[in-house]
Amino acid sequence: MQSLGAIEFRHLRYFMRVAQELHFGRAAEMLGVSQAPLSQQIRQLEERLGVRLFDRTTRSVTLTPAGRVLFEKTQQIFVSLEEGFRETQAAGGLSAGRLRISTVYVGLYTFMSNAMREFSQRNPVVQIDMQIHTTEEQLALLKERKIDVAFVRPPRTMSGITYREVYREGFVAVLPADSPLAAKEDLEVEDLSEENFITYSSIVGVSYQDVVLQYCRKAGFAPKVVQEVSHTMTVVVMASAGIGVGIVPSWVVMTPTTGVVYRELPKLPKAVSLVVAWREDSINPFVRDFVKCTLSAVGDIGA
Repeated sequence: MQSLGAIEFRHLRYFMRVAQELHFGRAAEMLGVSQAPLSQQIRQLEERLGVRLFDRTTRSVTLTPAGRVLFEKTQQIFVSLEEGFRETQAAGGLSAGRLRISTVYVGLYTFMSNAMREFSQRNPVVQIDMQIHTTEEQLALLKERKIDVAFVRPPRTMSGITYREVYREGFVAVLPADSPLAAKEDLEVEDLSEENFITYSSIVGVSYQDVVLQYCRKAGFAPKVVQEVSHTMTVVVMASAGIGVGIVPSWVVMTPTTGVVYRELPKLPKAVSLVVAWREDSINPFVRDFVKCTLSAVGDIGA
């Protein structure tokens, strides 16, 4: 049996990154090292364990059966370490804990205050840094380790990041207050067929825009698009100016705006999803606790 005494935490950290990326070049970039030292550390780990952890060809990298076992067990070790760090800090009367959270706007108007309240009650000495960013900006910040927890719109994903859906909502129509349709309580998509539409720019890549267009086609019309915008609240502002109508995620009903009315569109599916994301290799001991508080808060609002 090989001696395990020479295995260091660094070996496991490097191994986990390669196992997550299955690409030595990308793993080295994310670790901030060159590829040669990374490969050397993996070879050392294999030699000291006495088993091969990766099958490597010129085109692919895959985990061996032994590598898959180590990956699973090391994940458990890292989670246990995070919990241990948190308990250690709490036992020592930590006064400088910090959690950096970022979200798209929907988080502010739905569950975020309840999640932060529960988290603060459980961790009264932790400083929370709250930021607002787009999904693309948040994923970049996670990659650069500048935030700890992100609330983003799928389906955009990034390797090395854990995702869990926390919220799902439907759609409402946004109408100018002086529109004849504003007096109609039971609105259908087909009622909008003659209206000018404010939609999302294609560069935003919002997947639920496809759902809206699909239902418009099913109702027998193609929207007459007069403006394309990059943010939901821009749709609301333009509708208040009488420029057109929009179909947007239902969270906007929590932001009353002069000059517009909102009407539910119950036949459209709840296709607007929000996920919480965090780095798999995060060592911030408060990340998973905040995720738990978020899931509890979402449950309270019935999402």
